[in-house]
Amino acid sequence: QEVGDDYLNTMDRRAGGRPHNACPPPNETFGILLEASELPRPPIAELSKASITDNTFHVELQSQSKEDAQVNGTQNKYTYDSAGWKHPFVLYMDGILDEGNLGAAARSAYFFGVDAIVTPMRSSAPWSQIAIKASSGAAEAIPIFGVTTPVDFLGRSARNGWRIYASDIVPFEPVSVPEASTALSVVKPPEPVTEVVFTHSKSPKRLPIDHCPLKLHPTILMLGSEGEGLRQSLLSAAHFKVGIRAGRDTNIMGVDSLNVSAAASILCYEFSKRPRGAETLGEKVEEKLF
Repeated sequence: QEVGDDYLNTMDRRAGGRPHNACPPPNETFGILLEASELPRPPIAELSKASITDNTFHVELQSQSKEDAQVNGTQNKYTYDSAGWKHPFVLYMDGILDEGNLGAAARSAYFFGVDAIVTPMRSSAPWSQIAIKASSGAAEAIPIFGVTTPVDFLGRSARNGWRIYASDIVPFEPVSVPEASTALSVVKPPEPVTEVVFTHSKSPKRLPIDHCPLKLHPTILMLGSEGEGLRQSLLSAAHFKVGIRAGRDTNIMGVDSLNVSAAASILCYEFSKRPRGAETLGEKVEEKLF
């Protein structure tokens, strides 16, 4: 749309006197302005059915205005890469206030194969140019959804078969070391130690060391705010907890956790690892045929 000089004064003020594209180039009578929308973030009420065979998952959209629908779209079915063995993986980040942390976590999520990101509509950093820059563009390459009532969203998704893992501090459990023995006795090797620990949400009982969420069910991983972590209402909605073991047995400085974007990197990597012996759907079909 040709607008002539209508926007020159406005753009001069917004640009702080610096050159801008509304200024006509040499030998031209008009400049160029681009009307751009915010990052699309469809509002959803729940994650619904998922299929590892079809490589798809569905969402239930909330109502939105005609203008918002033009930006966010009305898509409710999304494809993902199951690699023949894994269910869809969604990262929910609650109350992240630093835009740099939000973008850095999105970058890690995209790199490690997370299929979508969900953030609350309120009490969260915006998906601004700062967050998008920190994501190195990953925020524009992965579906991002918004929710208005996180607890309802989690409950409804859980009823549709999704399982929720809450990132939290896991109580330290010292590794037992076998006592010195005679040369004739046989010493049983200690259990392997993992740096990422899964527990039940309502008890400290640990899950097997080879527990692999994506092999078992559609998965939501929750990360909390930089200062307080996850709210109790969200922790109560989780089926399981997951924590990262510290490299020190003692903590004299009070550093008991990682930056949220660093934790996102480690957990997204751990969740996305293909477990040993995991058969793909193609391998299962081949076994049945032969």
